[in-house]
Amino acid sequence: MKTFLLYGLGGAGKTQLALEFKKKFKQKFTRIFYIHANTVEHIQGSYWDVATTMQNQIIQNWQSGLHLLEATEENWLLIINNADDPSLHLGTYIPSCDHGNIIITSRNADLQSIVDDSLELQNMASDEGTQLLIKHAFGKNSNTQVTELEDQEKVAEIAKQLYYFPLALVQAGAYINRQKCLNDYLDRLHNERKELLEKKITQSRDSYHLSVYATWNLSWKKLSDRGKKLLEIFSHLHFERIPRALFERAANNFYNNHDPSWQVEATKEGKNIMDLLLLSNSQWSNIIFDDIISEIVSYSLVYIHDDRATLYTLHPLVHQWLIDSLNE
Repeated sequence: MKTFLLYGLGGAGKTQLALEFKKKFKQKFTRIFYIHANTVEHIQGSYWDVATTMQNQIIQNWQSGLHLLEATEENWLLIINNADDPSLHLGTYIPSCDHGNIIITSRNADLQSIVDDSLELQNMASDEGTQLLIKHAFGKNSNTQVTELEDQEKVAEIAKQLYYFPLALVQAGAYINRQKCLNDYLDRLHNERKELLEKKITQSRDSYHLSVYATWNLSWKKLSDRGKKLLEIFSHLHFERIPRALFERAANNFYNNHDPSWQVEATKEGKNIMDLLLLSNSQWSNIIFDDIISEIVSYSLVYIHDDRATLYTLHPLVHQWLIDSLNE
């Protein structure tokens, strides 16, 4: 059996890519099945549907769908979509056999450990991202609407300012289409970024209707207090290559300092942050910090660089979202 993971930030286009793959290569598969994996109940319900599709007999339970796939030695394709919950033991719901093909879409990079191969989705190429924006801004007339050089430059700059991130481009295109505001969109983005990027997509050529910020807010609500606090600190730093050593050094310096300024209110707040985030019994703890990073990475909100000195990077739009959200 071949297994492949598409992972990345919410809104990176994982589901759309999986469906495009299915559409392009459907003739290569004997059957195609779809598992909704956002909750255990949805997974089990989807396998019940698989069993109903594969046989007309009375279905005993949801495991019937899983067992039928294991027993059907065909070149079927199973798309397991939105397996985002880090607490979900997805391996339990993957057929155990040597035949078939599985594509998993998820925000959880840790699922790389249970698949044969994987691909992380981030930003689109500049030309593809610009075309996606044009498609959603002008619809059927996209080939004729953007002909003037000035308009082409504006569209290209909007796509660049949104870092060619798929959902942001779809959202911007839908807004431009509805408000007819190509000329003014950049001004609105610069002056009212939070309000613009949290607006729900009411009409779109795709089925995804959550805004960029609303999508990431769902992940934020699931984070622990430690995870939220670390992201809050990250928001005050440059988004690229944040060194782990910065936090270890801060923790060690803080608790080795016996200055009377400990009694200052701001320093007390600093101690509370250190106790929450970095320390175990007033000592730096690599294990605690590893756990916090793993939690954030499981939602693709932070990327780990494979360098000798461990470094962390946020997507620039995620960094802006944190600044906008925490400023409230």
